[in-house]
Amino acid sequence: MEDFILSLDINLLKDVAFQLLNTVILCAVLSYLLYKPVKNFLAARRERIAGQIDSAENQLAEANKMKALYEEKLKSIDKERENILSDARTKAVKREQEIIAEAKEEADALKNRAMVDIQREQEKAKDEIKKQIIEVSSIMASKFVAVSINQSQQDKLVDEVISDLGEVKWLS
Repeated sequence: MEDFILSLDINLLKDVAFQLLNTVILCAVLSYLLYKPVKNFLAARRERIAGQIDSAENQLAEANKMKALYEEKLKSIDKERENILSDARTKAVKREQEIIAEAKEEADALKNRAMVDIQREQEKAKDEIKKQIIEVSSIMASKFVAVSINQSQQDKLVDEVISDLGEVKWLS
């Protein structure tokens, strides 16, 4: 091996040593110039990624809170819907009862008016019948009495007939 090292030219060894020294200096300079910026870039990137992860976790937590809030609102909307429907049903039943009561009152009023009208018509018919009976009686009495009774006896008989007819109760 000594032969190999000695057989190398001194200039070649100087060139290799010089290139090795240049490589070490270049690595040191590049390390000095690039190590801190790359390290800072990677640290900034790590922080940015960590921030994005934290932001994503915060947004996820906020989304979960909003989801829970919306689910609670949906439940309250369902309860409110049930309350509104229940109120509407109650009002409908109440209104139905009011309408039925009004219809019954109106029917009773119509019935009462009809009964009053019927009674009036009955009274009117009774009066008409009484008048006709009186007329017929007076005509018959005048024919019977014309032959045998004078005017004063005839008036007396008519008055008796009228008083007897006034006492008669009419069947309805």
